Amino acid sequence: MSEPRPATVIRLDAKGVLVRLDEPLDALPEDGYEMWCGVRGRIHRRDRRHQKSPLAVGDRVNVVHTQEDRGAVESIEPRRSTLSRPASFGGRKEHVMAANVDRVVIVSALDDPPFNPSLVDRMLAVVEFSNLEALLVVNKMDLGAEPPAEVEVYRALDVPVILASAHDGRGIEELRKELVNRVSVVAGHSGVGKTSLLNAVQPDLGLAVGAVNPVTGRGKHTTTAAVYVPLADGGAVVDTAGVREFGLFGIPKRDLPWLFKDIAELAQGCRYPDCSHTHEPECAVQEALVEGDLAPFRFDSYLKILESLGEAE
Repeated sequence: MSEPRPATVIRLDAKGVLVRLDEPLDALPEDGYEMWCGVRGRIHRRDRRHQKSPLAVGDRVNVVHTQEDRGAVESIEPRRSTLSRPASFGGRKEHVMAANVDRVVIVSALDDPPFNPSLVDRMLAVVEFSNLEALLVVNKMDLGAEPPAEVEVYRALDVPVILASAHDGRGIEELRKELVNRVSVVAGHSGVGKTSLLNAVQPDLGLAVGAVNPVTGRGKHTTTAAVYVPLADGGAVVDTAGVREFGLFGIPKRDLPWLFKDIAELAQGCRYPDCSHTHEPECAVQEALVEGDLAPFRFDSYLKILESLGEAE
């Protein structure tokens, strides 16, 4: 058995985890960097009451080479960041979608399926809570002349926005530059073209892509599990499975107003410091909504999330 070697988890599977070693190992096939590993029982048993899995894509681990092209995960390094959601909607177990990431690239589509600000707002709230950076990419701009009206609201909130098309190449070079030397997790609804965008950014990735169901208007989960992909220009991306719903994990209901930047700024004028902005008198947020100084879709997203957090609690 070899000495422990540092590596990054790049895929999880029922049979173990695939890791990418920091330094190549001569005993391994191809370039010597990738190795399937089992997970020690003590790691499997760690905090299973609260987490769907003790390991996540992006985790930094120490592994030993055991036989031929196989190894074992000996230990996990502390995480510097996570992107998480409930393992099931409203559930109490945490599903870490990706660990040790710098930025969340939220991908939505102009159409097919239509732009979904509700999902974008949910993800932005999680990004804010997790102290990560956000980047919004509106894909499939070849399907229309104008971007969604909500885009200007996000830009006013200092959310960077790229208007892109994996089909005709617009925005791809801009996206490529944004991904350099960062670890970015790419997330969004099924069928919005996350994987197609990554294939356009780096054509030799060869990631499998799917299409939107013409009956339901929903995409197929072509990427069935998160996968960590190093980029040729430096950095890496985590391509995640498309989501139908995106629940918020571990966020107290009382903290939600501060995760919406526009609402948090307006809330400074509320009469009560713990105002929920739903029924209290002299609520500056409600007044701004009436005066047209707060986008109705943002307040609608806030109310829906507030209700879901109340149900979870």
